[in-house]
Amino acid sequence: MRSTISIPGAPGYGEDEDIPTAVKALDVLDAAYHTAHNYPGGVPALAVRMGVSQNTLMHKVSVNINTHHLTLREAVTMQEVTGNAAILQAMASALGYDLVKAIPASVDDPLTLNWQMVAAQAEVQHAIADAFAQGVTRNSLRRCDVRAAEASSAMNNLLGALRAALPMPPGEARK
Repeated sequence: MRSTISIPGAPGYGEDEDIPTAVKALDVLDAAYHTAHNYPGGVPALAVRMGVSQNTLMHKVSVNINTHHLTLREAVTMQEVTGNAAILQAMASALGYDLVKAIPASVDDPLTLNWQMVAAQAEVQHAIADAFAQGVTRNSLRRCDVRAAEASSAMNNLLGALRAALPMPPGEARK
């Protein structure tokens, strides 16, 4: 005997509930503005750290000035100096991607990486269980998102260690 399952457009939501809208990241220009202005000491301090003119940087991160533009290298430097990847996140979101921060992996002990991945997956399950048990809130969803990203990163590190451990035939370069 066969059975069929019909999945509505918004699985898991009641008939009277709207499909939730995806949380949008900042626009790239807004992200650059906030990255620069939220740096301790603001644009003047950031300009010194980046080795650029304060006035020029102020114009480049302004959302109202079209004569100055932040270069890709400057955007990367700004994010490295501030430790804020909002510009990268905004770019990824605009193109339909999610970012997962890579954690440097030690390929010397892949078995430890395996247990770290298992622990990270358990943290995801714990965060999800807490969210449902205590009521789903923006904070509990954010916690689940963070734990899921950490688990994904741990899995990628483990896979990287496995690739590094794969024997290569002589004369063949690793891809």
